[in-house]
Amino acid sequence: MHRITGPYRGYFVAAYTVKAKGGFVGYGKACVTRPSAAWRVKGAAGVASSLYPNELQALVAAEHKVRLEIDQLPPSWEPFTAPDQLVDSTR
Repeated sequence: MHRITGPYRGYFVAAYTVKAKGGFVGYGKACVTRPSAAWRVKGAAGVASSLYPNELQALVAAEHKVRLEIDQLPPSWEPFTAPDQLVDSTR
């Protein structure tokens, strides 16, 4: 199972689950741009959940941990601006 959500504070949350002995583990990353696939991203923060009995719980736990990491990062304006289009009007 995988899911990409956001933006949350300017970051996209990419999360996926992996079957493990006794349940599922969720993995997630914070991304500046929307990734095409949750499992092949280079993100600003990567996390892993604990072991959960089902995929949805593991996925939600990983997403929650990513959002906690994003709360520690500076806001990203990348998803909201076109490249090189942010103008400094104070110059």
